[in-house]
Amino acid sequence: MSGQVRWFMPLIIILLLTTVGCSNDEPSQSTDTLEMIKVQLMVPDKVSTQDDVALQIKLTQGGQPVDDADHVQFQVWNEKDEPAAPAVDQGMNPEDLEAQGAITAQSTGDGIYEANYAFEETGVYVVQVHVTAGAMHAMPRTKVTVESASGN
Repeated sequence: MSGQVRWFMPLIIILLLTTVGCSNDEPSQSTDTLEMIKVQLMVPDKVSTQDDVALQIKLTQGGQPVDDADHVQFQVWNEKDEPAAPAVDQGMNPEDLEAQGAITAQSTGDGIYEANYAFEETGVYVVQVHVTAGAMHAMPRTKVTVESASGN
């Protein structure tokens, strides 16, 4: 009988290890993470004070366009007048951004969101977009140089 136990024990150990190994693989497959959203700002580098400028982004996730973002808002300020950052416990919700003058963008399809903006004074401006899609939030920014309409 002891010969049978010696032969049977390694088989039981192999079966247990195989079962444990397979059960460890399953949770990793079921907890796949979502791909991050990708926001491509499409804003001109230079504009004129007379121009009505289309501020645009292209929003994708996993290489596919996203047309159902929860919120897309553009915030524009002169680089000399950067707004105060919100308190850590406060966050920055769409209503707070709107109260600070942010412009809500509309989807035009194919992952493109657009809002029109007219720069009234010359200078260097920061254009930051706040995008919320599901549980993801992105806030890329760029700079725009605004020159007078007469070129001065």
